[in-house]
Amino acid sequence: MTLEDLQRRITRNSAVETISTETGIKAGLTLAELAEKQGIAWAFAGGIAMHIYGYVRATTDVDVIAENLLDLESDKNLTFGGESYQVKIDNRLITVDWIVRNDEDQKFYIAALAEAIEIENGIRIVSPEWLVILKHLSGRPKDQLDLIWLLEADDLVNREQVKANIRQVLGEYATYLIRDLQSEFDYADVLKMRGARNKYE
Repeated sequence: MTLEDLQRRITRNSAVETISTETGIKAGLTLAELAEKQGIAWAFAGGIAMHIYGYVRATTDVDVIAENLLDLESDKNLTFGGESYQVKIDNRLITVDWIVRNDEDQKFYIAALAEAIEIENGIRIVSPEWLVILKHLSGRPKDQLDLIWLLEADDLVNREQVKANIRQVLGEYATYLIRDLQSEFDYADVLKMRGARNKYE
């Protein structure tokens, strides 16, 4: 890499602004207020959900899953279903991806939304067990990292409930997805054991 290439990379990356947990929640709740007036169920997912559960990673937008679109002008359509909205928080525009899946994963999102957890201050969030499934279905590298963190975290994910959730959606066809996820369970266990061993060496 030349010095010029490095400088271009630094300049490009410096322009990317991440958002804090507080800012992301404010942006999501701004749209949630409108959703509730319109009778639309919603819940945080994505990076902000991971923040709430304790895994802080850089995120540049807010993901919310919902049962319907908002009666609001959107910035763009999402390819897998939903729309992207711009919300002004503290004089800054925050992108909120309002996800209403219309593809083969739609049933999982509907089920995850139906069992979303309501915590303090009116925040609704996808449960850790459903989040594991949604992260696995996404298959993107950053979602795989999120997934492994969820599985490694102490007393967060009930793995039997994860399997039950998959059976709830897929019935007799659940075996294949459960088998795929078992390898993620095993990998998380290996990493956890390795971390525990290193702590005492």
